[in-house]
Order: sequence, then C-alpha cells, then structure tokens
Amino acid sequence: MFQSRQTSGTFHSLLLISYASLDVVSSVFANFCFFSTLYQIPFRIPLLLYYLVSVWVLYLLDHLWDAKKEMDPIRERSKFFLRHQTKIEWLIGISFFVSSSLGIFWVWDFVFENLLFFLSFGAILLLVVKGISPVPKELLVSFFYTWGILLPFPFENNHREITFLFFLHVFANVLFTYNLDRDLDRRQNTMVFSRFLSYNGMNILLRIFLILGFFFLCFTAFSKTISYPFGLALGTSYVWLFVTTFLPYKTTTLKSLAELSYLPMFLPQIIFFFSGLP
Repeated sequence: MFQSRQTSGTFHSLLLISYASLDVVSSVFANFCFFSTLYQIPFRIPLLLYYLVSVWVLYLLDHLWDAKKEMDPIRERSKFFLRHQTKIEWLIGISFFVSSSLGIFWVWDFVFENLLFFLSFGAILLLVVKGISPVPKELLVSFFYTWGILLPFPFENNHREITFLFFLHVFANVLFTYNLDRDLDRRQNTMVFSRFLSYNGMNILLRIFLILGFFFLCFTAFSKTISYPFGLALGTSYVWLFVTTFLPYKTTTLKSLAELSYLPMFLPQIIFFFSGLP
C-alpha cells in the first residue's frame, strides 16, 4: 500500500513538472551550465534569468494555446490548463513583464546584438502558428533551440563536434516528444515528420540517430577531441534518452523523462567544482 502511494505521488509530481514546463526550464539551465563550463565563460545572472523566464512563458503560452483550440478528445494537460486558466494567464502576464524588464533594462546589449535571431524566431513562430511552415516543426524547434542556447557563447571551430552532437541529441529529443503528440499534430494539420512515418518507424529513426551520435561521441572522446567530463555528460544524456524511448509510461511522463535527459549536462560543472576543492 505504501509503495503504491509512493509510486502514485511520484507520477503526480512528474505530471505537475511537465504541465508547468519546469522540466524544460531545468534542461535550459543544465545546457547553459554545460556550455558555460566548456567555454569557461561565467554566465551573467540577469541573462540566465532572462532565458529561463522567457522559455518558461513561451512554453506556458504554447500549452495554453493548444488547450484553447484543442478538440475532443482533450488531453489531460489541456484539461489542467483550462481548469486553471485564470491563474495561468496571471502567471504568464507576470512572467512576461519580468522577461521584458530583464530584456530592456539588464540585457539589452545581448538582445540588440542578437536581433537577427529574435526576428527570425518570431517569423518562424508566426509561420508555425498559422500552419503554413514548409519546414517540419521538429527541425525548426531543434535548430532554434540549439542556436538560442549557443547565443551567449563565441563560435569556435574546435567545439564544432560538441555543437553537432548537442544538436543531434536535441533533434532526437524533439522527434521523440513530437511523435508522442502525433495525433494532435495531425488534427491541427501541422507539418511534422510523423506525417510520413508510423509511430514505431519514427522511434526507430530517432534511435538510429542516437546510436550514430553515441558512436561518433565515443570516437571523438577516444581521439581526445572532446575531453572526458563533456564526453561523459553528452554520453549519459544520449543513453538516458535512448532508454526513455523504450519505457512503457504515459505520454506526459515520457515527455518529462526525455526533457530531463539533459540533466547530465550539469556533470562537467560538478566535476570541475569538486576537482578544485583541496
């Protein structure tokens, strides 16, 4: 009985984390720590908060938008958002105000320097919302997620392997989570890769990406192109996501587990922290 209640409590906690997009915020923080350690550039706290709050409000808006336009059968997440719509709208409004204030008063130099990214992202977002994007949504999300994470850091050729492996993991992650929502995307006529492959076919494809990426990671780590802490972090993230694709849990739980596959990206900072202790 106790074990059953404990399992139920864990499941509900994962649901709340997923519905509130806290798993996404955690993944962004982990990836920031990874690249901050890689480039040895300490991130500015206002910039980090700007990223976390902006990503959070964007995902909350996306979930609320989906909930309002979703038709039967309505998913549990949409029911949750509609049931708490007023509270969530207040939360979105406050978060948007905080994000805008940070962008204008504390990190305006960063926003202005990367205006091309923000304008491009806005244009692509409009095309996706209108359902007229000619490019599959998974590819766009993966590209802009990777580009956005790397914005505060300088482009260096000696880190191109890590950048490629990171993008490949992001792409496989997005393919997996969007494959879980294939019925919703079909009803909304969204351009996604799952239009062309079955559910199992998509899972096989993304597992192939993960396997190829993992072997390429092993090769680069063996040739010392990627140092041990960063190779360990990426490798653990790859294995985590690969194992998640085989788990027989509910859709929401799988999404959270896939998003949390970025948590090992904290490893380099943890390793360097403890290695610096006397």
